[in-house]
Amino acid sequence: MNDETFLDAAESGDLETVKNMLSDGVDVDTRDEHERTALLKAAKHGHLEIVELLAKNGAEIDHRDNRGTTALYWASTNGYHKIVEFLVSKKGDIDVHDDRGWSAMDQAVAQKHDQVVEILTAAGAH
Repeated sequence: MNDETFLDAAESGDLETVKNMLSDGVDVDTRDEHERTALLKAAKHGHLEIVELLAKNGAEIDHRDNRGTTALYWASTNGYHKIVEFLVSKKGDIDVHDDRGWSAMDQAVAQKHDQVVEILTAAGAH
């Protein structure tokens, strides 16, 4: 198995493959051609158990892809409030901005993800 398999498993929610590959020694912060990690992909697609597993295995919480986005940014954009809560609890950068200047909060407000807005506001996001 290769890095692409690991990243695809995180994106698609294949928890068993992610667990197995971590056990086999895959780099938890492996990146694709856009600098996206498994954590970013799992958070973007709402896979809380994978996000938690990757964090437990030392994934870089605030890694930025080639557009400046992070796992918290994508979880906020897509309304995954439980992932946002988890990443905030892990001290994820709540004021992250992408290369266009949009923040996780901007995205949550624009997409009308009220629970995410509440979580980010409580954490002190701007």
